[in-house]
Amino acid sequence: MTHDMAKQFWNVYLGMAGKDGAHVNMSNPVDDFKARAHAGEFDKLTDDQYYRKEADAEELSSFWHYKPSETVGQILLNALAKTDISDVEIDDIAGILADASVRTDYYTEEQECDEEGLLNDDLDFSPVDGPTPFDKPENWTPRNIYEYLCQHIYGQEAAKKAVSMLMFHHLRGNSRNIVMAGPSGSGKTESWRALSKIYDCIRIINGPQLSCDGWKGSLKISDIFTCETKQRAGHLILVIDEADKMMEPQVASGGTDYAKMIQNELLKLMDGDTLTFTDEKDRNKKITVDCSGISIVLCGSFERMLQERTEASGSIGFCQPEREESRIAECSEEDLIQYGNVRREIVGRINQIVTLNALGAEDFEAIMESPASPIQKIEQSHHVSLTVDKDTKRKLATDAEKSGLGCRYIRSRLQSMLDEQMFDEPDAKEYSLCYE
Repeated sequence: MTHDMAKQFWNVYLGMAGKDGAHVNMSNPVDDFKARAHAGEFDKLTDDQYYRKEADAEELSSFWHYKPSETVGQILLNALAKTDISDVEIDDIAGILADASVRTDYYTEEQECDEEGLLNDDLDFSPVDGPTPFDKPENWTPRNIYEYLCQHIYGQEAAKKAVSMLMFHHLRGNSRNIVMAGPSGSGKTESWRALSKIYDCIRIINGPQLSCDGWKGSLKISDIFTCETKQRAGHLILVIDEADKMMEPQVASGGTDYAKMIQNELLKLMDGDTLTFTDEKDRNKKITVDCSGISIVLCGSFERMLQERTEASGSIGFCQPEREESRIAECSEEDLIQYGNVRREIVGRINQIVTLNALGAEDFEAIMESPASPIQKIEQSHHVSLTVDKDTKRKLATDAEKSGLGCRYIRSRLQSMLDEQMFDEPDAKEYSLCYE
């Protein structure tokens, strides 16, 4: 969100709330935008100017929680809950409000305060209707978590809800294990990367790098816990990226299948065993971890599993190959065992298989206009305003689909375009990005 638009929002809504207008219902800015567009108010705008206004309206719409209308007071609460405000900034805001309170003659009853001017302990300030938007993320409901994910992940509704439920249950001490299967760039790992910004219990691991203790390898399972406190180590969510590749047979010359051995170690974590590791930095130091509170998320495209299942089904002749998303949607426990090289004991400990759809060019175009837009993320990271014309967005979306990298491709390409212009104009605040 641009500084000017944000300032205008806070000015208007704080002003209305301060004039006893907190109860006033306000229509969703997206609906207002559509009505004005239908009336021809934006006909003279360029495509880029039009889409920028539309994106602004959609971003503001999140303060309405995408409802058709909401009261000014609730909109302000929602906006505050979604805004990243540091402790220092909160202290500054509290100071401004305190100064205003000092000069305001509130109607109060003297008996509600003690001699030192402190509120009496018997006054009830507990929330009436459960958690409020000001609660810490640890107290969020599944709906709160889901709405946060909606700001970062486009589509994939079922997956976002499954992730929200796992996060909710995990924070309450109920560990879960799930498989997230879907094409590259569909949002499997990005969902957890977004949540890791507000929850410090999430660890994202590159599955193919994992090795067992005593082997040569860039990451041993014990390394995951070495830098953690004893309490935190036993309450992690381990998100294993490219878990499907980790499961594929890795048979050494002596006939040992290392993939099976890795799965043995994984099974101990999923069983909630108490494990003891030797600290690689101090061989005399032992690390003991109670794994009963650990949740496991296995992410992967499972391309090899799908291929082997297709071949086993005898799809020959002139039959059209299945669409990838339809094949992955039918992923079952037996598929993981028979074609994915996953041990039956591990599959038996999986609570849910979540499938994500492949995204197409139209999806990527929509993403660039949504709150999860990589354009907005680059704007926020560099504190600049970017203009991307409609043709460039269309080509970026098409190329993103062809590359199989999804939003990662779009962000990388946009960053390259921006770098080219920043090289000569590093202090500019606005840039126009397009294919030459």
